[in-house]
Amino acid sequence: MTRLRRLRTADGIVMAVENSTFPTALIPNPLAVGGSLYSFLEQRNLSIMRALQHFRAVNTSDEIGIAPHDALLLITRVGYTADQHLIELTDTYCRNDYYDFVAELRK
Repeated sequence: MTRLRRLRTADGIVMAVENSTFPTALIPNPLAVGGSLYSFLEQRNLSIMRALQHFRAVNTSDEIGIAPHDALLLITRVGYTADQHLIELTDTYCRNDYYDFVAELRK
């Protein structure tokens, strides 16, 4: 498996830490990904066409890289290609002082 760890920053401040896992056959060299993971996948006809996301609150730990014991929003994403092959598992740890998620429900 290929594992990518990316820091989401704004003005030099880490807003989120993202840990992604992909089959090695799809990303044999993680350094080749460059700035956009999804652009890299699209160039290889491996677009994520469907994803399931799970949101939950967690406390950070030392290995996350954000102040220990702060509250975070953890988003776990499972991504599928158009032919329904699971190729992505990503955990994104979002700082609570930089993210605000809104969901609109309709009948």
